[in-house]
Amino acid sequence: MTLEHRAPRQQRSKDRVEAILEAALGLVVEQGAEALAMREVARRAGVQIGSIYQYFPSKAAVIRELACRNLERVHELLAHEVEQLFAGRRRPAPSTAVNRVVDAYFAHYRDQPEAMAVWAGAQSDPELHQLEVEDTRSTARFMVSPLAKVLRRDDEEAIYALALLMNEVTSAAVRLALSVESPLREQLVKDLKSMLIATLLAQRA
Repeated sequence: MTLEHRAPRQQRSKDRVEAILEAALGLVVEQGAEALAMREVARRAGVQIGSIYQYFPSKAAVIRELACRNLERVHELLAHEVEQLFAGRRRPAPSTAVNRVVDAYFAHYRDQPEAMAVWAGAQSDPELHQLEVEDTRSTARFMVSPLAKVLRRDDEEAIYALALLMNEVTSAAVRLALSVESPLREQLVKDLKSMLIATLLAQRA
């Protein structure tokens, strides 16, 4: 089963796709991805159900598109934070780097329940979970260069392994933190930061 959707070319079609995705996102937030019903998406979007299948062959394809859009926003966020960290050719301390990136990442999911709902939906589907695995690897590759500067090292293979581990731990810890209430939530984020900072200091050349 393919999860790909057909990209619209005309503005009218693009508007229809956006309406479909907006309706689907609202339902995912309200009911969860597993309960997403294409007929209800069509009703809320004000389109015929056949119109949805012109662009999305399955419910999983809709969730995949929502997940991909969220991951793109996360990548843009991380790229912005890294750019700011190294503005003026600075070499930030491990604590500065960790605090800035973790705070931005956590805030993205804390302040956007729709992003968290889509994230949870992708986790529940094996094919969509593979998308997150691929994204974790992509993010780790992106983080190799800034980590090399922070650590003052150039062994890319070892740094990639470290970035992969830190990314996976951060994702799991943020998901856990967002599943509990304050003050435990803030304590988990604080402990995550302490652990990541200690790891970077231990790895620093």
